[in-house]
Amino acid sequence: MKPRFICLSLIVTVLTSCSKHDGITNPPKERKWLVTTVAGDGIAAFLDGPALNARFKAPQDVTVTADGTIYVADALNHRIRKIAEGEVSTFAGSGREDTINGAGTVAGFELPIQITSDKDGNLYTLDIEDLRVRKISSAAIVTAVAGSGEPGFADGKADTAKFGVSEGIVADNQGNIYISDNDNKRIREISVNGEVITIAGTGRARYINGKADTAEFFLPTGIVIDKLGNLFIADYNHIRKISPEGVVSTFAGNDSVGYRDGQADVARFTFINDIAIDDQGNIYATDNNRIRKVSPEGEVSTIAGSIPGYNDGDGALAKFNNPVGLGLDSHGNIYVADDNNNRIRKISFE
Repeated sequence: MKPRFICLSLIVTVLTSCSKHDGITNPPKERKWLVTTVAGDGIAAFLDGPALNARFKAPQDVTVTADGTIYVADALNHRIRKIAEGEVSTFAGSGREDTINGAGTVAGFELPIQITSDKDGNLYTLDIEDLRVRKISSAAIVTAVAGSGEPGFADGKADTAKFGVSEGIVADNQGNIYISDNDNKRIREISVNGEVITIAGTGRARYINGKADTAEFFLPTGIVIDKLGNLFIADYNHIRKISPEGVVSTFAGNDSVGYRDGQADVARFTFINDIAIDDQGNIYATDNNRIRKVSPEGEVSTIAGSIPGYNDGDGALAKFNNPVGLGLDSHGNIYVADDNNNRIRKISFE
């Protein structure tokens, strides 16, 4: 409930109301999460142009570069789309299902499902049908940075390493790239010197904490890194943590599947697709048509969403339809790839 304020007058016989001239501070406006649509008209198709008229087809992930430009992994359009100054354009991808490298719309993608950016504005993508890690420079030049393209598991030199289907990617400030290798149940690193190593996971699908070389993951997807170098991984209905010392622990969630807010060890998640982290260490997660927040202290809350649908507005009343990928801008606004609504949504704290 909002606080109520009463103005006191020196002339008690006269009732007056508070105003900006009274010298009394008005109560601050209650802040809340607000959901809006940034791009997409909801029709599953391909169309560039003004943001709210543009069309996407199963957008899977978003990332935001330092200048505020939004990039979208537009899976069924086989393209990387760009949103800037109210316009949607194609940044890379011909629209054909292929894996050709090259400049901009010469390059090809199969089904791009994850996208992230580094401090220099380069993009990195994962593709469910192309088991390589690919880079898109700020000039839209597409190259492969790791993976032979052959499915399997092999560490070593980047061009001969093998990955399974991977569903999470993040870059640190030194240029190292971290991958959630879902098929192989491992967390992999592509170092700046071009070596691929496994930093956690044995390949068995279980929830086991402890030292990184014996810890195990069940279904690793989204991955983020904080300012201290801790990695956080969405692992089905858990959020796992890998410390810089190589210790794996559970940061939020437990063995019960479902929906419950509260302290991290009793909170419940259904299935976490992706996570994002802000400068304060708050983690945001897409979970069963909701956007959940986990504070650095481990308090889990729901900031937006409920049952599937489409509705903008107050977070508690807003609706998503299979929100998958998340991105954050430098102001802490959250961007959501809303898969079945074929839209890019924004959540701001107003």
